[in-house]
Amino acid sequence: MDDADRYRCRRIYLKQSDRPAFQAEAACETLNNIDGILLAAPFDSHSIHIIYCLDQLSLEIVIELLAELEFETDKSLLRTLRNTIFYFLEDNARDNMQVDATGLPANEYETPESSSLQDNEKYWDDYH
Repeated sequence: MDDADRYRCRRIYLKQSDRPAFQAEAACETLNNIDGILLAAPFDSHSIHIIYCLDQLSLEIVIELLAELEFETDKSLLRTLRNTIFYFLEDNARDNMQVDATGLPANEYETPESSSLQDNEKYWDDYH
């Protein structure tokens, strides 16, 4: 996995509030002190632009952290669906990063190429 693949750039939408303590600027000040977050900057008064390392954090963790710190995120249907898709994609990416770290086949005599050839042959056997 390339080093650039380990970073994610996301926008988090906060619930609109009249209290300035719970706006994007205050949330960014809090997030900038967290390990794994490279950048947290207000995009506008109700949204945050963040860049974080997928090795240490995920969007789900960041949003849960904001909720613990009493920052309310936008929970509209479209934002919730968008976040759910990002959670799924990031979980898969994090799982694949761990697979790449080991890099060893399950059987010591099996090479990654031979397992894919066996899978390919099995597919054609099942197909016929």
